[in-house]
Amino acid sequence: MLKFSKPETRVQKQCEPNVLPCRIHHDGPVDASPRYWAPKTAQDGQPEAYFRGRRLRGQEIDVPQGYRGVIVKEAGKERTSLQNTDVGNLEREEGEQEQEEVTVLNEVGSFDKVVIWSHETRLDEDDAFVKGLGEWIGFAEAINAPGDENTS
Repeated sequence: MLKFSKPETRVQKQCEPNVLPCRIHHDGPVDASPRYWAPKTAQDGQPEAYFRGRRLRGQEIDVPQGYRGVIVKEAGKERTSLQNTDVGNLEREEGEQEQEEVTVLNEVGSFDKVVIWSHETRLDEDDAFVKGLGEWIGFAEAINAPGDENTS
């Protein structure tokens, strides 16, 4: 289970996540020199950059209306008591407390868009990241929608 914790201070870093078409063995913020990473807007209005001499073309994907993009950092684990209301569980008595480990995540930044980069060409709707983001939003809406009693 996850628990999101808002920062005590309201100052948050505004970020712009970039998904690069290569493996970089680092996860976190980077103080990139403009010599190595300097995205520009191409003539067609889309992001363009060169990374290690290779041309990259970007596609900006906005976070959908009603959603927030956040950067989180794991702050540790907590144990919490959950009320047992499972009728089918014969091992525990009704109302017995169950301990569960909860991972606490602190919000350290936010973003309004993600830039997905590809080599030389524009991305299409079949790109794994573009498709995955759309499917994830649909999945999030489905699991958070009010339940329908007629659904089997």
